[in-house]
Amino acid sequence: MILSHLVLGFVTSYVGYTPPSMLNITASKITIENNKKIARQFILGASVVVLIQVFLGILLASLIEEYPQLIMWVKQIAVIVFAILSFIFIYKGVSKSKETTSKEIKNGFLFGLSLSSINMFSIPFFAIAHSSFVMHGWAMSGLTCTSVFGIGTVLGTFAILSSYVFLAHKLQGKLLAYSKYFNILIGIITGLVAIYSAVKLYF
Repeated sequence: MILSHLVLGFVTSYVGYTPPSMLNITASKITIENNKKIARQFILGASVVVLIQVFLGILLASLIEEYPQLIMWVKQIAVIVFAILSFIFIYKGVSKSKETTSKEIKNGFLFGLSLSSINMFSIPFFAIAHSSFVMHGWAMSGLTCTSVFGIGTVLGTFAILSSYVFLAHKLQGKLLAYSKYFNILIGIITGLVAIYSAVKLYF
């Protein structure tokens, strides 16, 4: 039973972060513009935050029954954050297209911590996912099971981001010429997420 929670956490996180997103595209970008060591530091920092987000999501799920407006509040803040990020990344991408130098990241771990912390959609995502697993009897809500589920999500996040880094490293020669467009791509993705989420919230 404990092992099943580890697998559920791994699969949930791996699948959730598989589509191109701010975190995995950034991991690829760091690999190309800096090096794999900094990219691994970034992944580790992002994974640590995911563990915290999982516990916040599970806590949020337990509070939703008493305060259903909490999930709406978190999603509203996330829409605003992603809209701002979209503008920032697109602006950086457009500005960077006129430059030839790349910004060096000195501490990938702190960068991973900060960027993953901004990704607030992870909290309602894990809240809904874990609640569904408990409702169907696939998971339990005890401290031990929750902790193992959290460890699984960290491993899943680490695995999928590492996959993006591996692919970026293998295709580095082809992607290097297009690295200046990565910020624009991240901006478009975060913008689409913000628009899609706003439509679901208000329409």
